Amino acid sequence: MRILCLSDQVDPLVYSTRIRERFGEIDLVLSAGDLPFEYLGYVATMLACPLLYVEGNHDPGQGSMGRAWSRDALGTSFGMRNLGFRFAREGGISILGLPGSMLYNGGPNQYSDLGMTLRLLALAPRLLLRRLFRGRAVDIVLTHAPPRGLHDRADLCHRGFSAFSALIRWLGPAWFVHGHVHLYDAEESRVDRSGRTTVVNAYGHWLLDTEAGPEGGT
Repeated sequence: MRILCLSDQVDPLVYSTRIRERFGEIDLVLSAGDLPFEYLGYVATMLACPLLYVEGNHDPGQGSMGRAWSRDALGTSFGMRNLGFRFAREGGISILGLPGSMLYNGGPNQYSDLGMTLRLLALAPRLLLRRLFRGRAVDIVLTHAPPRGLHDRADLCHRGFSAFSALIRWLGPAWFVHGHVHLYDAEESRVDRSGRTTVVNAYGHWLLDTEAGPEGGT
């Protein structure tokens, strides 16, 4: 499965009349947040494939971005689905979505580290059952914020969640795809390994090929 991962920046290579020429073989789009809904709608419509998204700290919050366009309570619209604290399965790939950033000014989609930990604990029974019956609880974790200590920053706003680091150690998903941290230096790392997991910063866009293994992408 070829997956187009997006986050934080409207990428002119994607938002283009040549989008089908460049990305016509994409099977799924994942958005890690802080992108205009019109942009996501354009991508989903032009590529005619499912688009799953989580909301970032600059999105309206509480699923309101999805509700503004949605046709049902899940936030499904134009092939798009809000994956905040939900599971999905596409093309045999299981995905868990976790929205938001660290709590820093009380705005939408912000959580304390404890608050995010409690939300993950609420999902733990389902994750354990998935690991028991399917061998792996989830293949891809899609988040807005990074895990603590990997791709994050020192300031509170861009600090990663320690709950995400624990989730990586506990579940060992094949991929952990996040956004939130803007990349301005071409030499700055955007793909790293943490145990069995490949952690990807999807800022702008990133191509993930599940057939190529966890390191697959350009």
